[in-house]
Amino acid sequence: MKAWEVQGRGIESLKLVERPKPEEIADNQILVNIKAASLNYRDLIMLNGGYGHLGGIPPFVPISDAAGIVVSIGKNVTKFKMGDEVISSFFRNWRTGSIKKETAASALGGKVDGVMQEFMVFDEDELVNAPQNWSLLESSTLPCAAVTAWRALITEGNLSDKSIVLTQGLGGVSIFSIQIAKSFGAKVISTTSSEERIAVAKEIGSDEAINYNRNPEWYKDVLSLSGNLGVDIVVEVGGAQTLDHSIRCSKQGAIIAIIGVLSGGVAELSIGRAISKSSRMIGITCGTTEELSNVSNQLARSGFKPIIDSKYTLNELPNALAYMREGKHVGKIVIEF
Repeated sequence: MKAWEVQGRGIESLKLVERPKPEEIADNQILVNIKAASLNYRDLIMLNGGYGHLGGIPPFVPISDAAGIVVSIGKNVTKFKMGDEVISSFFRNWRTGSIKKETAASALGGKVDGVMQEFMVFDEDELVNAPQNWSLLESSTLPCAAVTAWRALITEGNLSDKSIVLTQGLGGVSIFSIQIAKSFGAKVISTTSSEERIAVAKEIGSDEAINYNRNPEWYKDVLSLSGNLGVDIVVEVGGAQTLDHSIRCSKQGAIIAIIGVLSGGVAELSIGRAISKSSRMIGITCGTTEELSNVSNQLARSGFKPIIDSKYTLNELPNALAYMREGKHVGKIVIEF
């Protein structure tokens, strides 16, 4: 079978190789023919040797998110049948509950080989059914970005129809956060980089959007748009240059879900302000197989579909990663096998 390997550092180290197709599966396992994958910023970091002891050791198979078709099942499998369309979980070892130390090392596309191969063997509990009205390309976008958004908003944020949510930018997590929040009837305020992207944010579902380049003190606009109450949940993906603003425009006791470090990983902020606001800052590291099932069902039931920016073939993986590195996309970049 075809598979991509990271054989060094960077996109240039990718090599398309032949690997043996898995022939044997255990009684509780499933063989999946991978048909679609989607990219995340994490994949670029992993290619460049990031994530320290959790990073992949070359040669390894990259990319974490995929969907495919069941082509063989073990005799004890009860949740799936031949021909089912399925989505793989980001972590191989996090079914439900709280994260544990060993869980982090089970993420696909790092220390554990990823999905950029034509066939993969999974335990039954590492898969969920793909939504019936979605393509496999659409389904492949969920495991990292959508689950991260779900964990931030639902598991940790206790989202309700009374909540006001702040999202930042139009990356995968932010877009899914808009969709999830709107599916529950919450109000969404988004920050983004241009007037054109304000229009895109509102088209996706944001109630209000702010150009942070035009309004550097955007926290004041967020406060005004929230009736000077502040927001209940911040989906914080910006990092060093946005965290203090996020605290400033949050409500007393708000959840600040820290997900990304796009503007840097070391922030200067007022500890006193965080204390006086009773801010609850929580790091989010994707989520569980159970949460993957929940977000898949909620989005499909609510009529939302993933936003796809562009599609590449399996052979074009390096081009897809190079395009993602440019940062011009809005929505997910997907790979069709």
